[in-house]
Amino acid sequence: MWGDDDLDGRARLQRLFVYDEVEPDRFRYRAHRSSMPRLYGGQVISQALSAAQRTVATGRVAHSCHAYFVRPGDRDADIDFVVRRDSDGRSFSARRVEAMQGDRLILSLSASMHDLEPGGAHQFAMPDVPAPDTLVDQRVIMDALGDRLSPRHQSFWLRDTGFDMRAVEPFVSFDPPAQPAVRHFWIRLRDRIGDDPAEHQRLFAFISDLYVMHTGLLPLGIGWADRRLQDASLDHAIWFHDRFRVDDWLLYALDSPRAGGARTVGRGLVYRQDGTLVASVVQEGLIRLLDEAKY
Repeated sequence: MWGDDDLDGRARLQRLFVYDEVEPDRFRYRAHRSSMPRLYGGQVISQALSAAQRTVATGRVAHSCHAYFVRPGDRDADIDFVVRRDSDGRSFSARRVEAMQGDRLILSLSASMHDLEPGGAHQFAMPDVPAPDTLVDQRVIMDALGDRLSPRHQSFWLRDTGFDMRAVEPFVSFDPPAQPAVRHFWIRLRDRIGDDPAEHQRLFAFISDLYVMHTGLLPLGIGWADRRLQDASLDHAIWFHDRFRVDDWLLYALDSPRAGGARTVGRGLVYRQDGTLVASVVQEGLIRLLDEAKY
């Protein structure tokens, strides 16, 4: 076991996809020490997608993946990604992945891969928002919160994710006024990587778990950092529509059509800077507000 608290975001991301193939279609990610209270959901999604990608012919890339978070992940336990090859057709491949810690299932993911082929197209227009170079790096905003964040939040939100994120709307963490459930973020991997589209997909999957369900808190006037808030991702789905580079700016346009029953649904449309819609995301999350501060 090794530690990662002293590593930068680039080194952590590179290590996420270093597996031992302990048997055919079973890939083991070795645990490492961390101050995180539990595994980040986007990590396990991206790793499960990567495991599925390893079993598919070169050139056939994901067009969708759907994941359920079954149990919180233990940061100190190895993860085995067990891939089931459901089908390999002339143009599509289907895979199921179970993320296991010992005999405990923590995530299940289904993914479908497709050969690139031509066809008619239409899309929603990209929202008209300020350019990323006019906005503040999210790390500056988070660092300014400092000790106001609970230890649970500090261990994740104050670490370097390897991504540059920039909020379009004012980013309020505590006691926000009730407002429409709409947010926009520019996101970009800080370091350049190669041209493999599968790598760009799994790295986007890693970052796609941020802020989606928190958008549903806005009409409720609840801050994402409220110490009474018990929150967790319940499921997560991504559809990949077109090629993109995660090391170029992408606009993540988020909204939330519904919250209720201590759950909220968040949606995201992802655009290249040229206006092309390249991915869609939907996530449901737990947003349980406790009577007293706990977190």
